[in-house]
Amino acid sequence: MDGILYLWLLWGIWVYTTFLMRKTHPERFRYSFLCLLLLCVFPYGMMVGPVEVSFPVIVLALICIVYIRNLSLREKLYMLVAVLSMGMLYAGIALISIYDPVLMFIDRDIILSLSLVLVGVLFYSLSTQYRLRVIAVALSSVIGDFFLSIPLNKVGFYYSIGSPAYLDVLALTIGLLSALKIVGEINQAVHIKTQTNKGGMKNL
Repeated sequence: MDGILYLWLLWGIWVYTTFLMRKTHPERFRYSFLCLLLLCVFPYGMMVGPVEVSFPVIVLALICIVYIRNLSLREKLYMLVAVLSMGMLYAGIALISIYDPVLMFIDRDIILSLSLVLVGVLFYSLSTQYRLRVIAVALSSVIGDFFLSIPLNKVGFYYSIGSPAYLDVLALTIGLLSALKIVGEINQAVHIKTQTNKGGMKNL
């Protein structure tokens, strides 16, 4: 079923932010509310001219824009370059998968997700830039899906922007980014503990 990864990821985040995240966390209510909002609008969409656009894509784009507007001009320009680059990469790989599926040596969704993760990490490589990385990947995937819809609709294919299949790719990408962050934090914690133990042994 298309969209199942998206739904599971949002439910997982909502459960964590609602029941496991400490109540004093300043972002707790915002994360829970946005997860519920994205879950509620999942089945709905609207026609923009001849193209159908899903509500989750609109909500995601608005969330990204609200966050980006607080960045400095230099950060905004850098984000623009990153988003356009990843958006064109997304659309290019998706078009290749439609034009010549034989070139897709593994599942198309996995290739798209790994490509976005790799380029996102290249643009925002620091562990402290995780939120910027997620925003860039999310917005670039929205723009990439829009780029993809232009040639497909021109040649007579019906393509919906923000379809459940697209949302699964985005969910897989966010999941991979989160896994990388968790691995990095575990590695950092182990490194700090190792250094502490070495310091204690020197004192002995």
